[in-house]
Amino acid sequence: MKHHLTLMHGASNCSSQARNAAKQLYFTSFTETSQIGLQLRPIPSQLRSQTDRIRFDTLRETSLRKLRQHHFLRTNQFDVYSALDGYEERFRVLNRDSIADALRSRLDAFAQCSNKWAPDVLDLLLKLADQPIQKSKLDDLELVKELEDNPEPRLKWSDIAEEEGWDKDRELWRSVDFGGYSSEDEYDQKSDASARSKDTSLSSIEARYRKQPTDYLERLQGQLDLDEIRQSQAWRVRKPAIIPTVQSQKIAITQIQAIREILFMLSGLQNSLFDGQGKPPLDIQLTHASWQIFRSLLVSANDAGRRLSLLRQYVKQKQQIPLIQAFQAAIENHLRSFDNAIASMQAHYASISHDFVASVMKLLNDLDPHLHPLKSLAEIIEQLEKSKSSQPFHYLELLFDSAQELQLGSDECTYHFIGQLFFECFAVYLQPIRCWMEEGELIDSDKAFFISRSPVDVSWSQAWVDQFKLKRTPQGLLFAPRFLQPAASKIFTTGKSIVILKLLGKHWPTQEKTPEPTTLVDMDGVCSLVPFSEVFKSMFDQWMQSKHHAASTTLKQTLFQTYNLSSDLDMLQHIYLMSDGSRSDQFANAVFNNIDIFNVNWHDRFNLTEIAREAFDGLIESHRLDVSTLRNSSASDVKDVRRTVRKGLPSICITYRLPWLSRIVLTEDSLAQYQLVFTFLLQLRRASHVLTRHRILSDGIAYTTAEQETFYSIRQKLVWFCTTLQSYISTLVLGPSVAAFLEEMRQAEDIDQMLMSHSAFIKRILDGACLGRKLDPIREAILDIFDLAIRLRDARQIEIERAAEETQELSRLSVMSSPEKGSPERYVKSSEEEDDTFLGEQDKSGMMQDADIPYRQVLGEIRSDLDRHLKFVCGGLRGVARASTSEAASKWDILAEMLELGIRGLSMA
Repeated sequence: MKHHLTLMHGASNCSSQARNAAKQLYFTSFTETSQIGLQLRPIPSQLRSQTDRIRFDTLRETSLRKLRQHHFLRTNQFDVYSALDGYEERFRVLNRDSIADALRSRLDAFAQCSNKWAPDVLDLLLKLADQPIQKSKLDDLELVKELEDNPEPRLKWSDIAEEEGWDKDRELWRSVDFGGYSSEDEYDQKSDASARSKDTSLSSIEARYRKQPTDYLERLQGQLDLDEIRQSQAWRVRKPAIIPTVQSQKIAITQIQAIREILFMLSGLQNSLFDGQGKPPLDIQLTHASWQIFRSLLVSANDAGRRLSLLRQYVKQKQQIPLIQAFQAAIENHLRSFDNAIASMQAHYASISHDFVASVMKLLNDLDPHLHPLKSLAEIIEQLEKSKSSQPFHYLELLFDSAQELQLGSDECTYHFIGQLFFECFAVYLQPIRCWMEEGELIDSDKAFFISRSPVDVSWSQAWVDQFKLKRTPQGLLFAPRFLQPAASKIFTTGKSIVILKLLGKHWPTQEKTPEPTTLVDMDGVCSLVPFSEVFKSMFDQWMQSKHHAASTTLKQTLFQTYNLSSDLDMLQHIYLMSDGSRSDQFANAVFNNIDIFNVNWHDRFNLTEIAREAFDGLIESHRLDVSTLRNSSASDVKDVRRTVRKGLPSICITYRLPWLSRIVLTEDSLAQYQLVFTFLLQLRRASHVLTRHRILSDGIAYTTAEQETFYSIRQKLVWFCTTLQSYISTLVLGPSVAAFLEEMRQAEDIDQMLMSHSAFIKRILDGACLGRKLDPIREAILDIFDLAIRLRDARQIEIERAAEETQELSRLSVMSSPEKGSPERYVKSSEEEDDTFLGEQDKSGMMQDADIPYRQVLGEIRSDLDRHLKFVCGGLRGVARASTSEAASKWDILAEMLELGIRGLSMA
């Protein structure tokens, strides 16, 4: 803005000089704006000369003529003054008040003597201005002042002193004591006198070295001082050897120079002693020290610098995960403390208050307590960068392991350093754990937590199992630090309990949250004899106890008292495990009767549901019980269903509706396992029903045929097999397992333990009942034996029908009456005979699977198949029991023993 100040300077000389000042400032501003103006700087003084007056008038008239005849609009004076006010305001904003005041004073002065051309002149100055905000200087106003035609020489004190002779009178400039005389001044007067004399006494020597006022004058640096500085720093510019094969002469530096460069290097600054790779130079050595010793010192310092550089580079990396950011902040704090120690040492060497010996070795010894913990931390960073693990909490595992190793190595100082750093960073990792255990909520932005939420909402009954999951690595390991994995399940369960209580409306969060400390353990107060793992365990258990919530206990009480889980478990035993035999027989016999009479609608779900509700009436709420069949059951012919237990019966499904909270423990998967047990027990009852449905009646015949004896023998074995299997399942499998399960449920502390107990209970009864995958061949053999019971029934029925037809034919052909003789034994119903009547009116082809085979042959095949299956079952149970370490192995062995005893007993009979 120097152009504007130039204009205002002209206006400050009042109205008499305003016109000349404006003219002068016009040319001055133009010349200072561009290079052309610099070439025109001498023009104003030339035009002011009287000898060139004619040329000046000519130029003036020409310029005025062109200005009068222009075709452009006049300058907007308001825009011009607004721009000048803007410059003044900008100067004050930029804290350049002196220039703003100069501009304002000249604008005020110029306003008093301006004419109609003033806005145009000011606008021209604004157009010619070259960055006035940055380039304005008050000193430039001196350049536009008018020079005197004959300036007089300036008066100098040196000229006056030369004229008056002062420069030759040295006594004139001495200090004069204007104080009064005293005894204390006597020594000074004598000293001054002795200084002027040539006396060499002690007082004269002291007076000679007393500082005079002239001694306090600042001495200008000369060429000698510059050369001294260059010589002291010449070692930094090292010249290569002229002959490569000849080793260059080593440059000697002082201890203090080496100390300075080492401190710079440790601070992460550029230095001349180490190259970019941190290697020490080969052509520099310490004065009064061998090169080998100096090299060993530099190698030690370089190793420390390399580790510090690794820490500084790691801190500068950009990280988005808060857990890693906390680790970087902790490292940065320790580096700042180390830099403060370096600064203190630099101050010690820079401001020398007393004499001391500078030594590189002593420097390294003094730095070792500060460097040693950082070296261990740098090793952890090296392991972290070399590790292939991408888990953000991996550095916590490295810190934990390093603290344990340092404690075993008796490095107490570094052990406390690493341990304290571990607890500082672990406090950040505890924040999402605290949020989960207290509020049952997850922090969405936290990617380091080992619990995740399902992206889709699930039903309340599945919230415990499917809503939240423990994160797993691709290797199947828990996505959590190794030292925290034993407590992960408790953390997971506590948070899920809070979630369920929120759904029940029984959770009231605390209004005020206590702030967490920055570190949970002060390592300075920890005994070094206590293992670090125990220190952490004690800390974490204490922290868990402080965050302990009665969620699990409250949820268990709600489950058993409000939602009556015990009653639901009893109902499952009645329905699926058939603990109430009379009710189960009522339901099963009704289903079997519909199958036996070839009722094509035996699988109607409404009919089955009605039968089940009548069977369990008074025990179970009827609206909670439904029975249905699978879709493939309707495609099966009732004749096929009647012939085997593998068709029809497995499609019957019983559904018992449970409250949503109970379904957390009694999951859909567990109910499917209950269904397997129910189907097997139903198939067992089908075989027993076929064998015991009819009773044998004797018509006075005292003898039996061979076929009847064979039939009786096979039937006895089948009845014995079914009865033995039923007793085994009831007394050795279901009874003890149910009792143990109910006790475990009462002792369980939380839902997870209940789920584990229930899963173990289901597995025990499946293995004990030979329903496990390992026992599939044995189970198939047992089902084959059940089918043999149905085949035996059908064969006997066919034989009875055949005998009845023969008797009827003989009666029709016989014309002679004879006394009644014994007839073959026949089966009749133990209750009403409506079923036989119904069957008599139906097609008998449904039970004619062996119609073309003689009765004796069918019995022989059934007996051989039965013996073969029994031996296979017994041998298989023995083999599996010996090869397995399962809890059910002893039960399999007992079942095999029971079956073998029965085989031997029946064979002997």
